[in-house]
Amino acid sequence: MQKEAKNIGKYSGDKGSAVGLYGYQGTDREKTEWTRGRDVMTTVEAINACIPLNNPELTGQLGSLSEIVHYQKGDCIYDIGDIQKKVYVLIEGMLRCYFIDESQTEMTDSFMTEKGMVANSVEIFVGKETPSVVGVEVLNETTVLEIPVQAVFDLMQQYPRMVKLYVSCLHQALEFQNEINIKRLYLPGNKRYEWFCKKWPEVDQIASNQQIASFLGIRSESLSRLRHQKRKHQ
Repeated sequence: MQKEAKNIGKYSGDKGSAVGLYGYQGTDREKTEWTRGRDVMTTVEAINACIPLNNPELTGQLGSLSEIVHYQKGDCIYDIGDIQKKVYVLIEGMLRCYFIDESQTEMTDSFMTEKGMVANSVEIFVGKETPSVVGVEVLNETTVLEIPVQAVFDLMQQYPRMVKLYVSCLHQALEFQNEINIKRLYLPGNKRYEWFCKKWPEVDQIASNQQIASFLGIRSESLSRLRHQKRKHQ
């Protein structure tokens, strides 16, 4: 997969003017054009919407180092084997995390649709620059806040609030993966699909049979029957 994203802006003001964005619309240079029929959004506003820090100075510094990037369906935010140099925070859209199993078959590890979720693999949380064992694919039009990893670690040295955010993101990632593992391990196939539809109803409308079946750990034919039964009862 190739990454073909549209970079739609980076706030480049100094720390003082970044903090000042709370009180005014900002100049054209300071604005990020979010071109999906939404209002103009700055990186500072995106941070407040997705990962509120309750610290204007820290938010301003982080906003000055971040950028908002728009992805199209089929884009790859990062692929298996890539070194993750940025933290990817979902603003809006739908993502699929995938890996390659021992038989060289592409498998779905998880889906992400919730605003504020961090779409990085575990390597980034322990500060290791190692090739990623997973990749992240865009399933529909998606907007992401991208923050350099090094900036995150640098700001952690200055702000205790950034450390708390880091721990919170790690905890969220572990809880998210734990829920998925428990459901896939202990529920029968039909109940797994019911859980999936409740958790990600929009994904069921967009993702392919193979993508969902590999995530649930069931055969594609079995999923087709379950989806057919669901449509009959709607």
